[in-house]
Amino acid sequence: MKKHQKIFDKIKVVLTEHFGKNINEFEDGNYLTIGETGIWISNDETELTVGYGINHRHYLNEKKFINQAVEDFFNLLTRKKKTTEFYKGKMSYKIKTEIEGKDGNFTELSTSMTWLYPFWKKTEKKVTMDEKILDYSAIEKEVSEIKNYAQQWL
Repeated sequence: MKKHQKIFDKIKVVLTEHFGKNINEFEDGNYLTIGETGIWISNDETELTVGYGINHRHYLNEKKFINQAVEDFFNLLTRKKKTTEFYKGKMSYKIKTEIEGKDGNFTELSTSMTWLYPFWKKTEKKVTMDEKILDYSAIEKEVSEIKNYAQQWL
């Protein structure tokens, strides 16, 4: 088992402790969702993937990327999320997901976009804010342990 897969298993234990039966497993347990929150994490032979709805980011099996994956995943749980949908007419052609930072500013997790859309129409935006689903203090010890494990990587 590769290091990023061990980290995935540690995250799975934390999620099961805090969300119990609201954890949904797919693909032989390599893809997890948390109820209807839109938050998900998956792993394969080469990387971890952290997502919120359709948007996601891939983190290769390297120390610098895996540390960021752990940080981003737990930030999705413990901070506000902002989703901006861009429309041309009635068609949503782009969705941008951002996570609130400690300073109150938002950092982009991911943007998804389609290539075929009516570009000549006026662009309209719809912004949705989603609150944190868990207090950081409730998982601080476990997150610290996972981060320490990831730091011992190379």
